[in-house]
Amino acid sequence: MPIMKSPVKVAKEVIKGDAPESLDWRTKNAACVDTIRNQEQCGSCWAFSAIAAFSDRKCIHDGAKKRTAYSEEYVIGCDPIDQGCNGGYLSMVQMVLTKMGTTTLKCVSYKSGSGITGSCPTKCDDGSDITEIVRSKSYKNVCSSVESAKAALVNGPLTTGFTVYMDFEMYTGGIYHHVYGSMMGGHAVEIVGYGSEDGVDYWIVKNSWGRVWGENGYFRIMRGTNECGIEDACFATIF
Repeated sequence: MPIMKSPVKVAKEVIKGDAPESLDWRTKNAACVDTIRNQEQCGSCWAFSAIAAFSDRKCIHDGAKKRTAYSEEYVIGCDPIDQGCNGGYLSMVQMVLTKMGTTTLKCVSYKSGSGITGSCPTKCDDGSDITEIVRSKSYKNVCSSVESAKAALVNGPLTTGFTVYMDFEMYTGGIYHHVYGSMMGGHAVEIVGYGSEDGVDYWIVKNSWGRVWGENGYFRIMRGTNECGIEDACFATIF
């Protein structure tokens, strides 16, 4: 946390297509998707969620057998619009990734976990020149409806945001819905699938708080009710 309300609205697009009854990219393509990161004490969820979807979707788009991890740190330090460890905007980082792009995690590793925003790197960690910069082609706000989001998920995970309440921080498993506690702030995450259990529809969501949190780093949250605003805006990164 945190994410902030974007100063620029991105129109919601209707994505059409046949979506399966359930979908889980962790099992459909674990080589591209099942990677959990930890933002630690930095309010860089906006970068972690965007780069998770960037890395996952590029792997899926390229038909790669191994996922290339891209650098959150490069975006945190170099993004001229968002505010590093002090927060960012879901839509703005998507725009930045089309213009500025990012390099690989191997080149620039994460260093802002203490909560202090790192500077924009001019070299890779090993002192070599940053030669590999990758940009996305475009992005779409696909949360015009649940069905639109499901159709968009067929082509890869989505980045989204929601409001965190105190009871979410106590989450250990199951299908989350807000019951008690005060609002803690906004948080950006990555939707990697959806399903149903005992008649309750849910989204499968990748967090950036490490593997020891939640369901091995993931959580499930009620789907179709805009639980905590998770269906307000979600973005598909396009390659």
